[in-house]
Amino acid sequence: MEKTKVFYATARSKVWNYDYSLPAKLEELLLKVDLSKYIAPKDKVAIKTHFGSHGAFRIVRPVFIRKIVNAVKAAGGKPFVTDTTRIESLDYLEVAAENGLTHLTCGAPVLIADGIKGMDATPVKVEGAKHIQEISVANGILQADAMIVVSHFKGHLQAGFGGAIKNIGMGGVSPKTLEGKNNRGRLHSVDDKLPAWDKTKCTWCGRCGAICPTEAITIIGRDIYEINDEACWRCGRCARICKDKALDMPITSERLNTHIIEASKAVMSTFRPKKVIFINFMLEMQPECDCMPMADVPVVNDQGIAVSDDPVAVDQACIDIVSKARPLPDSLASDMGLTEAGDTFGSVNKKETRLSLEIGEKMGLGSRSYELVPVKKKTATSEPEEWE
Repeated sequence: MEKTKVFYATARSKVWNYDYSLPAKLEELLLKVDLSKYIAPKDKVAIKTHFGSHGAFRIVRPVFIRKIVNAVKAAGGKPFVTDTTRIESLDYLEVAAENGLTHLTCGAPVLIADGIKGMDATPVKVEGAKHIQEISVANGILQADAMIVVSHFKGHLQAGFGGAIKNIGMGGVSPKTLEGKNNRGRLHSVDDKLPAWDKTKCTWCGRCGAICPTEAITIIGRDIYEINDEACWRCGRCARICKDKALDMPITSERLNTHIIEASKAVMSTFRPKKVIFINFMLEMQPECDCMPMADVPVVNDQGIAVSDDPVAVDQACIDIVSKARPLPDSLASDMGLTEAGDTFGSVNKKETRLSLEIGEKMGLGSRSYELVPVKKKTATSEPEEWE
């Protein structure tokens, strides 16, 4: 069986020439992939990325989004830059602008895929699902003709790492159904349960309430602690931020990753074959998700960009590339005593990063077997340079 091609450009630029810069190498990657194989003239193309958060600024930079937008236009497509609701939608558009993602900077409209209330979505059956039999996919994604999934490759407190798979699984579905029922949060929990609160461990610090995107948590003095079932998205941020372990999302890593794969399959099923491309940016790789209200320093150095039409293959390639990089000093990795190359994301988040890849391959989302195709420079404009 032929291995999936993963095109890769290193972040290193040793020659003082634009053609060796990372933006130029991204242009070459897009030429190598040949977007015309995936995008037909007049296709409406969703460029799915993460807008970041108020305080989380290490997203994929507009300079790279603009290169992708230009390539889609060159292929005859009509691109738009999008993400699903993370906080209230109108506030999230303000965050996108704060982090540099606007129509002016990206060269294409920037919009919320699941509407102003995070409910504009269509239920989709999940083929071969164990747990999530049906989930609502954001209509801005479902109604697109093609999609380019632009992911900031980094750590994640629950999944171990976040890349292409998590970007479509968590990021392609809405927080609520059209009827207002919990949707995305079901991926974070078992049987749609609320976070479990342990009063004996609680210090009443209020961090959980401050980070809740829907203000579902009510704390009054040191007597009343309530989580509003209807308002709660089950996103798990409250449990992740609680250092005292007074809050817990009742789910194992294997169950969580299975849910994400099932949601990813739902999203992918809304596209015809060969209509989705995945671009992972291994830049500013912080230990936590871009949803958090801050961004710690990277735990490994920049490694570059990987492109494929297989989400499992591109994530596997990135894990393999990052595992060869030494952890950075003065980072969470060094705080934990990590000095040698290895599974840095898994170590800092105390999760098995292989889980989502193994489950994804087993459930038919993609293949872990790949061929890495290096791209060293933009070849269309100049001869190879010998000087440095």
